[in-house]
Amino acid sequence: MLSVDNLSIAFGAEKLLDGASFQLDAGERVCLIGRNGAGKTTLLRLLAGEIQPDSGGIWRQPGLRVATLAQELPADTTTTAFEVVAGGLEGLGTLLAEYHEAAIQLAHKSTPEGMRKMERLQHELEARDGWRWQQRVETVISRLRLPADTPLAELSGGWRRR
Repeated sequence: MLSVDNLSIAFGAEKLLDGASFQLDAGERVCLIGRNGAGKTTLLRLLAGEIQPDSGGIWRQPGLRVATLAQELPADTTTTAFEVVAGGLEGLGTLLAEYHEAAIQLAHKSTPEGMRKMERLQHELEARDGWRWQQRVETVISRLRLPADTPLAELSGGWRRR
């Protein structure tokens, strides 16, 4: 659960949020629609705790994870779509991306060192409930019809933006 109470933020004289209040309960899905500059990204950054409001409050249920995916195209085009999507999960995303890359490497060449690495990553993912998040990353990639293992440098601008 997440609760927003009388939230306000402005940049200079331009108010993006002025006394916004709402509550999101577990399982609810929300879609933000608005013109460019309306404050959609600012609201998400506030909810994620990346920036602070000018006034008002945000209460997050303990253990709540707010994940976002940046609008900008990644500067590092050697990363894959899987790594970019998983990156929205912060530390867990890095772990998932590392596991995904290790699995690809093992598929090409199995080594004792590679097997030990996979075992370590599997234990860490199990301890952090990472498999549930792995499935979500794969669902996003599938729905967007992205080539998960292709480096971004090999994709067209349209595919990268997707």
